[in-house]
Amino acid sequence: MPLGKRKKKALIADLPPGVGVSKSESGRGRTFIRVRLGERFTGGSVLKKDFPDVNSAREWIFGDGTTKHKAAPGSIVDLKATAGAAAFTLSAAQLAEAHAAFRACEKAGLTLTKAVEFAVRHSNPPAGTVSVGEAIERALKEKAKSKRPAYIADLKKRWNRFEKWLPAPKKKAINGVGQPDVRKFLNDCSLQPAGERNMLRNLSVLFSWAVKQHHLAANPCLGMTVEEATTKKAPVRILFIEEARKLLHLVTTGFKVEAEENEKELWRGKFGAVSMTVPPMDMVPMMVVGCFAGVRPEESALMTWGMVDFKRKHIDLPAEITKDGNRRIITISDNLGEWLLACRKESARLLPVNFRRKRWALCRAMGWQDGWPEDVLRHSFGSYHLAKHQNAALTAEQMGHQNARMLYRHYREVVKDEADIEEYWALTPAAVAGNIIQLDAAA
Repeated sequence: MPLGKRKKKALIADLPPGVGVSKSESGRGRTFIRVRLGERFTGGSVLKKDFPDVNSAREWIFGDGTTKHKAAPGSIVDLKATAGAAAFTLSAAQLAEAHAAFRACEKAGLTLTKAVEFAVRHSNPPAGTVSVGEAIERALKEKAKSKRPAYIADLKKRWNRFEKWLPAPKKKAINGVGQPDVRKFLNDCSLQPAGERNMLRNLSVLFSWAVKQHHLAANPCLGMTVEEATTKKAPVRILFIEEARKLLHLVTTGFKVEAEENEKELWRGKFGAVSMTVPPMDMVPMMVVGCFAGVRPEESALMTWGMVDFKRKHIDLPAEITKDGNRRIITISDNLGEWLLACRKESARLLPVNFRRKRWALCRAMGWQDGWPEDVLRHSFGSYHLAKHQNAALTAEQMGHQNARMLYRHYREVVKDEADIEEYWALTPAAVAGNIIQLDAAA
């Protein structure tokens, strides 16, 4: 057979039908190997791919013998066997992207289908995309229909802080905010465990609204935990009998506080005077509903005299002003009845004008250098009421607790002296009006 008629030796042996390999040269004289996948192999379009050498081409067609991924680029034969002709409708760039996606999904324990379903569900919410700012505005408007103004104000403050913290791209769509964003925000806030827990709970309210409105597939706060505090919570601060007597005496008879010499300039700038006078009985209603009814400060600030039923001897707090949004009926004890009758008005709120300033003055008069003890009146009621009645369910009901667990955690055995318990519930206007003792700062 003439030399020109001899069959060329194939560059790669045992090629599948429809696959051809040839040696070519570019216009610049660079030699390369071209692999052609014909219609017989792909079942459709002809595909071509160039390689620098024969070994690279062989590896793309047959694999290197080590790959565990049957559909991985680099093993065209296995890809054909696994995916059929459909695999060759993808471009080379798409194949490479699919390869990377498969590997990423394997590390996450997902199939590519599940990952795509998740992405579609989160990126295209049924009700459409809304910005974080718009979600906040709409959620606050809806919550305001059934929640107290103080609660709404707290939500607004926390949500706006979160929205301000978010990077600009994240602000555009609430469905783009994920659990890593929430966790980083909490870390950047540098809150104590209790504060972090409150922040997480309030953010969860916003995301729950977005899920309910179909702007978000899932609440990113769900499943997140907050580190528990390592230190035990200190016992609640209550009024000792001497403190209770002095406090009630001061608000009954009225009092005056004056600035120290080194404070006068500060007082003039802050109050416009170097002394402050609180008239008799002005603060009594707010003090006694805290001491002897356990009304929360924010609830008593919204109370009106119309909520005091002298005939039935109870205080009727409507759902609009209570912390939990539930109506609460509080029994008026005998001594509380005397206090309320002594300062009774036909209407108006119990909250006096400039209450915060007057309460600050009361702290000075009491010798409380660190300011008003947190919830001291309500804590005193809970402790003395539980000590007197020995009925946790009753005390919990009066305080608006859902169960008695909080009472046992905070108030049990805080008051032990029987004489103190008896005297606390015997504090009346007549008992304290002309009786005052001096307390030092340590008290």
